[in-house]
Amino acid sequence: MTDILNAPPEPPAIQFPGYLPEPCLLTPDPSAMELSKELQEQLGDRSRWQAAGSALDSSYEVAPDEFYGGHLSIAPGWKVGGWTRWGLTDPRPRICSECGTEAVPLLTIDTTEWGFGGEGWIPEEEQANPTPMLPGQPPANFTRIVVASGYNIRLHVCPASPDHPHIELIQ
Repeated sequence: MTDILNAPPEPPAIQFPGYLPEPCLLTPDPSAMELSKELQEQLGDRSRWQAAGSALDSSYEVAPDEFYGGHLSIAPGWKVGGWTRWGLTDPRPRICSECGTEAVPLLTIDTTEWGFGGEGWIPEEEQANPTPMLPGQPPANFTRIVVASGYNIRLHVCPASPDHPHIELIQ
């Protein structure tokens, strides 16, 4: 799996420019739910955010830890590898039914490329010149694929063997 993910695919012919995704250079942090209790408490301490000089505004007054989740951890959208965005369930290992090894995220297919209610993950060029969407489509749904009424599906793979069954998770 590592060799496949380290290099983009090289098809013999590409019909149109832009068909292949470009690698993302962002390395967001894991979900707050995957951090130690001590770090989770630090995320909830507003004075720590103010001391760091972050862009924490009054909308995060009650729950400053949500700034971390919305702006610093786990990029939304379609991606290969990375961290799992938890929401409907708490974090728990995805165990390979064949060998008992913890499966790792392989592919996320998301309804939208960035979340609602914030501009933390919207590319600057999209903020300046938003792409017009078709009527009835949620914002940032460029693929026009809707997973389970607006969620995402994640495939986890066993790192021990590609022949082992994949694990699907809809969140």
